[in-house]
Amino acid sequence: MVIAVLLVVAAIVWGIVALVRRQQYIGSIRQRGWSFVDSPTFDAVARLSNPPFGVGFLRKTDDQITGLTAAGRPFQVIEYKSTYWSGWVGMVTLSRRLPELWITGGETAPRYGVLAHGVHAPAQLGPGWQVGAMNPAFAQEVMTSKLCTQLNVLAAGQPGVNLGVDGDQIVVLNPPRKELDQLGPWLEQLGAIAAAIDATPLDHWIQPEPEPRLRFYHHPDWYWIGVDDNLLHYTPVRGGGYGHRTDEVIRGRDGDGPPFVAFKHHWKTSRTESYTDSDGNSRTRTVVENHSEPILGFQLPARMPQLSVGPKGFRDGISFESAAFNDRFAVHSADTKFAYDVIHPRQMEYLMATPGAPFRIVEDWVWFTPGEHSQPAIAFCAAYLRGFLGWVPRFVWRNLGLPDTPYPSLETTVG
Repeated sequence: MVIAVLLVVAAIVWGIVALVRRQQYIGSIRQRGWSFVDSPTFDAVARLSNPPFGVGFLRKTDDQITGLTAAGRPFQVIEYKSTYWSGWVGMVTLSRRLPELWITGGETAPRYGVLAHGVHAPAQLGPGWQVGAMNPAFAQEVMTSKLCTQLNVLAAGQPGVNLGVDGDQIVVLNPPRKELDQLGPWLEQLGAIAAAIDATPLDHWIQPEPEPRLRFYHHPDWYWIGVDDNLLHYTPVRGGGYGHRTDEVIRGRDGDGPPFVAFKHHWKTSRTESYTDSDGNSRTRTVVENHSEPILGFQLPARMPQLSVGPKGFRDGISFESAAFNDRFAVHSADTKFAYDVIHPRQMEYLMATPGAPFRIVEDWVWFTPGEHSQPAIAFCAAYLRGFLGWVPRFVWRNLGLPDTPYPSLETTVG
């Protein structure tokens, strides 16, 4: 009992000390003319889409410091957590929205999920630096000697620089946010880097302004909804149980592919079980079990007869002229002629060369069984379905009431 009391007292004392230190820290921030927000909204990062932002569905913002550098350049230091990364990020504002650029120095590894082409780092940066960009020509133009000088200055005070350009923001991981006497000069160094980029003639690289919403890396037409329980009324969620709800709702499309909706469906079931208590008496109790499933659907521009495509199972499907296809796939349809029109030899070649998740067409929706609710799973199914729809012949779309195919083949023309 004495030990327990001492532990409780120690916890209370530690909590008081931590609270006092936090209030002193916040006071020091405000004394510098900066602002502090302990629970910032997603608006703080809604215009950012490059890692660590724009990746994964579980995202959380926490303590935020904002203000202006000595030159009047807006900055932000914020705590950010996602499925794949957790830590602090510092950023300053550029005068223009520019393409994606990545610069790392020291032993720093590239950020999770980054897609970029490696570009030769200028000799002025010295050894250990890496540069990456989706467009190498942009990287070559932006990596001026003035920028290299400022990067070396930043690296002198922060070994392991991890810097990126995300729209109109210079974004750097792991700012020295605990030591405010170090944070101020560090932000001024970021401001000098931003000034070097602003001084470079890059107007021909200016990017369009995106909509201010939670975005996804390399998927500009995806956007976060969060919760939309109306989806439960028209999507193929499992019935039974109770407490049905949605979360992590995503909508969007990739390129000219069909628009999609993806989310997680949660529900509960209860059962009564018998057990024997410590006195040997028989009793009953209610056990509540939680369930979830991923839902992913793509909306078509016209209603189609029912059709399902999946791996060969216990049930034989429609027989096609390819024995190899029949051995691997089971196709079921309420309209056999429609199935033969859609699953023609070139379509069979595509399906066998590009295996994907099972799917079924129900009226004007294509519903997948993706196995998981994740950004890679959605992107893969979107590309897989776009390829499938590209091999649906034109006459099929015309028979469905459309003037032409809405999804031209990515390889050749299907008549």
